[in-house]
Amino acid sequence: MWLIDFVLRYTMEALTIIKSLLAYNADFDQRIWQSIEGLSDEQFCADYPYSHGSLRNHLVHIASVERAWLTALQTGERPKHFDPMEYTTIVQVRDLFNEMRGNVISYVDQLRDEQLDDAWPNIPLARWHVLIQITNHATDHRAQILRILHDYGQKTFDQDIVEHFWGR
Repeated sequence: MWLIDFVLRYTMEALTIIKSLLAYNADFDQRIWQSIEGLSDEQFCADYPYSHGSLRNHLVHIASVERAWLTALQTGERPKHFDPMEYTTIVQVRDLFNEMRGNVISYVDQLRDEQLDDAWPNIPLARWHVLIQITNHATDHRAQILRILHDYGQKTFDQDIVEHFWGR
């Protein structure tokens, strides 16, 4: 943890690093959606015996968690999670997902570096911890999603962050 703190504080502006992690997420999320395009809504919503189940459930979960963290940062409150059963098509989930991701990016775009250390009494984390959690959480679930896509015979890819930095 001290190494991350050191890097965030002394090698470049912390906000630049966080924005680059969010850009990485957005880039690889779009690759996920490209792989999903070959599936039917039925395949997308079909149960899968791992983690959150279907692809739909995984993606609604990511969007829901991002909204929860973002709302907590903005208001100190944590909203109820989205119900995946309310989303029956790829288009509905993609719209929800992209809206939540856009909200996080918009929120970070208005921040200043000095705000990153702020914390709230009911969230015992600094703002930068939460933003790193959002990106890490999405990466974890993308790995699970890639496995499901592979099992459906869809195109998958490595999601190493250097692939994003190299522009691949």
